[in-house]
Amino acid sequence: MGQLVGTLVGLVTAFVVSFILLTFGVFLPPELVPAQIVDDFALYTDLELKLAITGTVLFPSPFEATLGHALTYGARGWTVLMFLSWGLGGLAAGLLSRDIVQGVFAAIFAAAIGALLTWLLIFVIQIPDFSQIFGTGSLFIMQSALEGMIYPAIVGGIGGLLGGAITRER
Repeated sequence: MGQLVGTLVGLVTAFVVSFILLTFGVFLPPELVPAQIVDDFALYTDLELKLAITGTVLFPSPFEATLGHALTYGARGWTVLMFLSWGLGGLAAGLLSRDIVQGVFAAIFAAAIGALLTWLLIFVIQIPDFSQIFGTGSLFIMQSALEGMIYPAIVGGIGGLLGGAITRER
């Protein structure tokens, strides 16, 4: 199908898996999804805020300044759910790319595009003035999202490698 379709499907798969598991998070063990994240997810009824919390789960920064710290809700560190979501997203990207190298790149590009879209979503939620897109607050959120892309790119790349290896032409 191609790398572009794999990238889009991998990104959507990661977000959908995480969103669905957060929706039913009260039934899941706290090792998979901490109760604080599930409580934040259940507290807000707006779809934008739920997607922002999903973004904090999917893009945890390995450094101290995470998206959860910037927003004061959501995930403030990595969770098992992030690895599960990006592993499945990378696998879907690799399966549709039908080649090993394209599968890895599709998964990594899905993580990069997701980080940028999460930054824009959180920017629109936090700072209503669009002229501040290159302001300090916006750039801090972008830095946190791009730093949070490190783990998803690695996990998605491994999933893309597996998916591309399964469906490659022999």
